[in-house]
Amino acid sequence: MKIPKQSLQQGAAAGIILVVVKLVAYLLGIDAMTSGWAGFGQLVLVVAGMFMACSIERKASVEQFAFGKAFIAAFAAAAVATFLALAMDVVLYSVIDPSLGGKIMDYTMEEFERSGVLSILPEEQVEGMIEDVEFAMKPAGQFLSWSLGLLFWGVVALIVGAIMKQKDPAAF
Repeated sequence: MKIPKQSLQQGAAAGIILVVVKLVAYLLGIDAMTSGWAGFGQLVLVVAGMFMACSIERKASVEQFAFGKAFIAAFAAAAVATFLALAMDVVLYSVIDPSLGGKIMDYTMEEFERSGVLSILPEEQVEGMIEDVEFAMKPAGQFLSWSLGLLFWGVVALIVGAIMKQKDPAAF
């Protein structure tokens, strides 16, 4: 099956907006980068890009817009958008501010201490958690996270595809 060009364009548009959101959050500080609102906003942007891609593909389709085409359009848009966000994260954490991972780790540990989570967990588990987070901040960890995140976006694309599919109007 051919990947629709409009889906790639809509994914790129959503990805560019994600990059801008990440840059603004970085400029505002670690509080903004780690806030739930920033993550929720990014989720909404990707889903909006998926719906836009399906909508444009559906209008351009001469024949019926089957579920498979809708899924491919939505998934391609999500993959492109999140890949651009991944590229921004790699550049941000590796080139622009290599100490950012440590700053976020310190901020996260302070939040855990304030909430009392660290007092409940055994020391070995805390050390393992720290190692996992440190790996996740490196490019390899970010790429692995993106790859696994595509499974999540695949499920979202299934839902978007089911919503956006168009039955054959001639069929009863």
